[in-house]
Amino acid sequence: MIATPYPDARLIIFTRAPQAGKCKTRLIPMLGEQGAANLQRELIQNCVATLCTQPLCPTELWCSPDTDQPLFQSLAQDYPLSLHTQQGADLGERMYHAMAGGDSACTIIVGTDCPEMSRDYVVQAIETFITGKDAVIGPAEDGGYVLLALRQVDASLFQDIEWGTQGVLAQTAQKMTAAGLAWQAIATLWDLDEGEDLRRYQALKSASAHTLK
Repeated sequence: MIATPYPDARLIIFTRAPQAGKCKTRLIPMLGEQGAANLQRELIQNCVATLCTQPLCPTELWCSPDTDQPLFQSLAQDYPLSLHTQQGADLGERMYHAMAGGDSACTIIVGTDCPEMSRDYVVQAIETFITGKDAVIGPAEDGGYVLLALRQVDASLFQDIEWGTQGVLAQTAQKMTAAGLAWQAIATLWDLDEGEDLRRYQALKSASAHTLK
């Protein structure tokens, strides 16, 4: 097993296979089914490369619909991560199932839709537990969250949440407070879901390419 700076933590990367017509559906009118799938593939590859080239802790890729997808198999060969299949009737059940399956000092879950996700951002979440917090949340500009880290996984945080709406962050925060958890929010980032997000991402890529020249 590869040595990591935070061996007692556990990082879960949650994602959906880049299958045409089944991912990034809100961007299909702009990109077409295959174009949206290609974008999903790019986001997954970028996220895994960012967080697993120099892994911070044991890392797991939780996949939908299964781990047999060629991209997932390829990533497991190229990076130090394990593959797992998501299980549950809705997003909350699937996230809870993934997070509740270990006994780490803290469990962190992120998606692959956040172009700004960085190694330092995850470090900030892990380091926050040293201050005595029970939970850390990384807000998203659209009212959801891009990261959730828990010392102990509480099922109530994943129940009766209006997933996919602007109320996810607020509802989760209310549940953390109701559960008596000492929690802290870190920097707000953005997810790539809508047309405006796509234009922002394309500008980010263009600026990065220009910088590298």
